[in-house]
Amino acid sequence: MAHGITPSEKFVAALCERSFLRLWTHPNPKGKKNKELCDCLIVCGPHVVIISVKECKYKDTGDKTGWERWEKAAIEKAASQIYGAERWLQTADQVVRHDGRRISLPAEAERKYHRISVSLGGRGHVPIKWGNLGSGFIHVCDEYSVGAIFGALDTITDFVEFLSASEALVTSGVQMLFAGGGIEDLVALYLLHGRSFDSSLRLDKHPDMVIMHDDLWKGFYKSDDYKAIQKEFKDSYIWDHLIEHYAGDLLTDGMFDMHSKEVTDNELALVTMALQPRGHRAVLAKAFMEFLQNLELKVASRAAKGYADTAFVFLIGKSSDREYRARELALRCLVIRGRLAGVTTVVGIATDRPGTSEIGYSSDIVYIHMPEWTVENETQVAGIQADLGYFQNAQWSEQ
Repeated sequence: MAHGITPSEKFVAALCERSFLRLWTHPNPKGKKNKELCDCLIVCGPHVVIISVKECKYKDTGDKTGWERWEKAAIEKAASQIYGAERWLQTADQVVRHDGRRISLPAEAERKYHRISVSLGGRGHVPIKWGNLGSGFIHVCDEYSVGAIFGALDTITDFVEFLSASEALVTSGVQMLFAGGGIEDLVALYLLHGRSFDSSLRLDKHPDMVIMHDDLWKGFYKSDDYKAIQKEFKDSYIWDHLIEHYAGDLLTDGMFDMHSKEVTDNELALVTMALQPRGHRAVLAKAFMEFLQNLELKVASRAAKGYADTAFVFLIGKSSDREYRARELALRCLVIRGRLAGVTTVVGIATDRPGTSEIGYSSDIVYIHMPEWTVENETQVAGIQADLGYFQNAQWSEQ
C-alpha cells in the first residue's frame, strides 16, 4: 500500500509502485538524523530516483509576483530537498524505510542519480522551469504531466532512458519552449518517433530552439498509435505480476533470507527481471506463458534473450523433487551463459506445469552473473550439456 503524509504524496507513491513495483519503491525514507530524506525514493539496479512532491495553489496577482511565489514554494523548495537528499545519499550505503526495513544502495561508483520534482497547484498557469536548477538536472512534472510520464514509461529502464534522452537534448544547447504544455508533450514526441528525439526534432540540423505545442500528448493519447502500443504491451504485465509474486515472498520472508545485511542472489534475480523494458517484458511473458501452457511440448526448458546482456531460462520440473529441479536449473543457466555471446547475466525460473502437481506447487529462482568466461567454464559447460541433452531438450526465443 502506498505510504505518504499528504494526499499528493500518497498519489505519487501509488504511481511509483505501479510503474516501478513495490520492492523498489520507498515512500518517505529516513535520512540525516532520522528525518525524512525525500517524498519517494526508487532504488533499482544502478538507478537511484529522488522524488520530491510539493503542492502550492497558484494565486494570480496580476503580475509576476504570483508566478514567483508559486515557483519558490513548488519548485525551488523541491529542488533544495532533492539536492540535499542526494548529498546525504552520497555518504550512505543503506537507507532505512519509513517501516524500518533497510535498503541497500548500489555501489557508489555505479550509482546513477535521477531527480524528479512533482510540483502541483499551478494548473497550467505558470511556466514550468526545469533543467539544472543549481546542482544537477531536475525534471519537473505538474498535475498534467505526472500521469503521462509515470504511466507511459512504466518500467525503471523505460523511465530513466527518457530522462537521459531529455537531459541530453537540453544540455546539447537546444532551447525548449512549451506553448502551454509540459513534459507530457515531450513524452508523446519521444514515443512517436521510436523512443528518440533525433528524427522528430531533426537534431542533425542543429536547431537552436524547439517549440512544443500543447496538443501533442492529447492527440497522441487518443491516437491509433497509442492504442497499438497498449495492445502490443498488454501481455507484458504478466511479467510484472510474476515479479510481484516473488517480491511478495521476499517481503514476507517466505522464500528469501531477509535477516542478512547482504543483497541475496534471489533479490538480484528480481532486479534483473525489473530492469527489463516494457517491450522485452512482452516477449518474455509470451515465451513463459506459451511454455507453461502448451501441454504438447516435450521440451523441459526454454531460453529467452532479455535486455542488454541478460537471458532467462524457464524450466518445468516437479515440486516433489525440488532439490534436483533447482540443481538442473542452475546447470541450464550456466549453459546459456556459455553459449550466448554477449550474455553475462542469466536468471532461471523453475516451476511445475499447471495442473500436474499432486503435492502443490513451488517455484525456484537462480541468478548467475559471470562477466568473465574461462577455459575451465567451457569444459564444465560441455560436460553439463552432454549430461542434460541440452540441444535436444530446449527451446530458444529472443526479443
